[in-house]
This record gives sequence, C-alpha cells and structure tokens, in this order.
Amino acid sequence: MQPDIEQLKTTYKNLSDDKLTRLAITEAASLRPEALDILKAEIKSRGLDEGIMNGVNVQLATPGSLAIDSYISLIRSQPCPVCSSTAQPLNAIVIGSVKSFIILTQYKKKFMIACSSCLQQANQRATSATALMGWWGLPWGIIRTSQALFRNMKANKVIRADGPSDNLVSFVKTNVGVIESVRKNNHSLQVMLDSVNKR
Repeated sequence: MQPDIEQLKTTYKNLSDDKLTRLAITEAASLRPEALDILKAEIKSRGLDEGIMNGVNVQLATPGSLAIDSYISLIRSQPCPVCSSTAQPLNAIVIGSVKSFIILTQYKKKFMIACSSCLQQANQRATSATALMGWWGLPWGIIRTSQALFRNMKANKVIRADGPSDNLVSFVKTNVGVIESVRKNNHSLQVMLDSVNKR
C-alpha cells in the first residue's frame, strides 16, 4: 500500500538535506505525480540549490527533448579523475579481474571513467593480474578468467575508439539528474567522477 499525501509530506520533511537531494536527483522520474509535487515543494521550502530542481526536471524531460549529447560532451571535457590531464577526452569502460585460490574464485567488474591513457593502464594491470592469478581455482577460475580476459580485450578496442563508449552513454543517461544538478560546478563534477571510480 502506497503512503498517503500526509505521510509523504512527513517523510520528506524528516529527510536530511543530503537524503532529500539524493532522492531528487536520482529517483524523481520514478515517483508518482503527487509525491513529485511534495518533493518539489519541500526543495523550495528549504531554499536548496536550484541545480537540484534542474536535476529533477531533466529526469522528467521526454527522451526526444533531452540533448543527451551535451551531457556526454560535458563529461568527456572534464579533467581525468585519475591523472587530472585534459589532453584526452574521458571515456568509460568496465574492467574484469579474477583472483583464484584453489576452491575460491573472486570475479570483479569495475566501472571506470578516465582518459584513454589511464583506462589503458588500468585495463593492462587487471589483465596481467588476471592472467597470473585467475586460473588457479577449479572449476570457476578457468571460466571466470576467460570471461574477464575477453571483457578486457573488448574494452581495449573501446579505449582506442574516438567516440564515447556505450558504457559512458549508459552512465550519462542513468545519472542525467545528478549531472544536471552539478553541471555548473566543476568541483562537484570532479567529486562525482572521483566517487564513480572509487566504487
């Protein structure tokens, strides 16, 4: 059963500014209309940054009216969150790595946004570590190592491509509300990109 309007008002009023902001910039599109109206009213009553309301509105825009390319260009033009260089546009890949210890196999997939040089280095490190440490578990070590090496080989081709990767496009579409809310603040954009790579 969905909460009624009074319950929603109370819930939103009791949220901290950080939690209310996170809800607004990441989940506004999934809220029912009356919940969205209450959320917007609470943002206004607290006098929160207008970027938050922009983040809400961009999530509600119809796909045809949303210029996703401009958000992709914005992310690609930022300094690399790893080396701080602006010499190369940013891109995104998913890197696979495997470590095995006889009966235990650990397979990790890491999403990373960086310049092509940093992506290449991270991909090579993961590939080398997987080639050395991945095979030793039975039976999953062999299977997962093959999967990770294949993933990294595909990522290597993406790194060399000029355009944005499918991973970057998907990231931007999923996080368009967050990006819009911090679009005018370069420091906040850098913090966001740093936090993505630390997950």
